[in-house]
Amino acid sequence: MKKLVVAILFLGMCSTGLKAQEITVFSGTWGPEFYQDQKKLNWKEVDALMMGNSVSEMHWKKSKKNLLGGMIFGAVNFGAGIWAISNEVNNKPLTEPAIAFGVSALIGSIFGQSALKNKKMAILKYNDSLGKETSFYLVPTSNENGLGLALKF
Repeated sequence: MKKLVVAILFLGMCSTGLKAQEITVFSGTWGPEFYQDQKKLNWKEVDALMMGNSVSEMHWKKSKKNLLGGMIFGAVNFGAGIWAISNEVNNKPLTEPAIAFGVSALIGSIFGQSALKNKKMAILKYNDSLGKETSFYLVPTSNENGLGLALKF
């Protein structure tokens, strides 16, 4: 009887330890906010989780590269805006700065959207790779026979 009780307790401990810890993303004031089991994660923790998972690593790396490209073209866009303002003040033509401003904004937004898409895909792949919870779990129960634990499938 003792062996059966120990085996059930061991099985219960194992089944509670196998729950998946998915990552949830919410839009925040300064960008996306990541949570795992109601605990807020910082960028380093999320990066470590994504790089530790071979399924999501490719999408996460691609997202980081696209974000860098978007930031570079955002800086170019900022410079083109200053160039346009400078030309306006000095009564020079605005055609070239306006074209540079528009093209850099378009390319930067394409990179930014691609970064967001790859980031979402990496998180979805990470969550999918965790698998489902176990097909069985222990539930406290009481009936005419007394209190106990029921193994539910």
